[in-house]
Amino acid sequence: MVRPTPRMIEFFESRTREHIDRVGQCLEAVAVTHSLAAELRARIPIHDASKFGSEEREPYIWLTEFHRCRRRGEPFEYPPGVADRVTAAVDHHVRHNRHHPECHAHPDAMSEVDLIEMVCDWTAMALEYDQGSARPWADRTVGTKLILAPSNVVVIYDAIDVLERRWR
Repeated sequence: MVRPTPRMIEFFESRTREHIDRVGQCLEAVAVTHSLAAELRARIPIHDASKFGSEEREPYIWLTEFHRCRRRGEPFEYPPGVADRVTAAVDHHVRHNRHHPECHAHPDAMSEVDLIEMVCDWTAMALEYDQGSARPWADRTVGTKLILAPSNVVVIYDAIDVLERRWR
């Protein structure tokens, strides 16, 4: 089995830690005025921790390299057997992290904290890609791929509003 290069490992670790830091900043921005501040802050040190665990780490190194190359327009192919490991790792990740709807029997089973962490994750990605806000992603996803009760939709858009004010 081909192993990731030291450069790939370094990029994964740095990019993933930066993402986790951005999510933490987003969670803190919402927590400042939220009644569930303690629960939101409790998510900061554990967000995406599973990406550093044995089930996810190496496949996520490969996945991160795939996306790095794609963004740069560089060709990239997984070595034999790696694509299946990446798929399994992503499945593990979304089924073991409460900020992913796939972790729950139904998206409406997500708690308010889960939903806000999900929005913070989306926002961190939007900031990484210089898109500024998670609103376009939410507009495309909520009600189509992610069917939620109206009260949960309000939670999502309220969190987006807070985060947009923070990063304007």
